[in-house]
Amino acid sequence: MSQPTLQGARVRLRPWASDDVETVFALCQDPEIQRWTTLPSPYRHEDAEAFVGKFVPEAWAKGDPVFAVLDGGGGEPVGCIGAHGVRDGVAHIGYWTGAAARGRGLTSDALRTVVRWCLREAGVARVELVVDPGNRASAWVAEAAGFTAEGTLRQRLLVRGERIDVVMYSLLPTDPAAAAL
Repeated sequence: MSQPTLQGARVRLRPWASDDVETVFALCQDPEIQRWTTLPSPYRHEDAEAFVGKFVPEAWAKGDPVFAVLDGGGGEPVGCIGAHGVRDGVAHIGYWTGAAARGRGLTSDALRTVVRWCLREAGVARVELVVDPGNRASAWVAEAAGFTAEGTLRQRLLVRGERIDVVMYSLLPTDPAAAAL
């Protein structure tokens, strides 16, 4: 089965394509993306090639979709969102957004769109994501999409060799925000 394309209110999520390597490379030069994610830093061209050519297809083969986020349904990708580690009915969401697309509600819409697909189409019973407590923009994205902060997981995430605390957010099919999807 091929990875679907999903339509949100303000974004379109589509599979990454081989001709997206240059866009991924350019977006991932952003210091904020490198600061708040587990992406390699510095981000090299070969990292973008491996992401598009190897990581994304292997993730989909395991049932973990990774989507390019497009503003309004067209043009070049402005970000990325994926449901990683979909196991035992739990999906872990990760996302990043290029600087030019931040603060416009696109990432929250992308998050709502992928969560709707996870809950309605992929049979997921729990969607979760983790946010560095210092990354208020990412916390706002999660909260705007209806996620609930469950608490701090101490030294839960390994980022470039350093263990950091994260705040766990979740959304369940029984949550009021899920009904609005």
